[in-house]
Amino acid sequence: MIFDKNGDFFFLILHKLAPWKGWEFPKGKIEDGETPEEALVREISEETGLKKIKIIKKLQQKREFFNNNIKYEFDVYLVEASMNIPVVMSKEEHDTYLWTKKDRVLEKLHWENEKNMFNIVLEELKSY
Repeated sequence: MIFDKNGDFFFLILHKLAPWKGWEFPKGKIEDGETPEEALVREISEETGLKKIKIIKKLQQKREFFNNNIKYEFDVYLVEASMNIPVVMSKEEHDTYLWTKKDRVLEKLHWENEKNMFNIVLEELKSY
């Protein structure tokens, strides 16, 4: 989950186009030969164009969900970036983005399990 501590915490969320529409955090799959951290950097670059990021921490909890009886698991990282750097999207998966405060994130997120993970992230960031 990408954030900027600019006085208050702001979080980057993306608006997904297909196969469903709604707001989510950037995510992606690990390609053959990649470490999880390499995949994280690549996916953030591909989905947002952000290249200057700082990996703060990998959380112990994973984000999990099922789709068509297939279980998907994602490692969750805290990543710091500047919201002053323009986000450049490929427009294949997402059509827009939003840097927003925590209350708005919870209003916008589509999936309940992502909201639950976001609450865990907020607890982690209390000491940051």
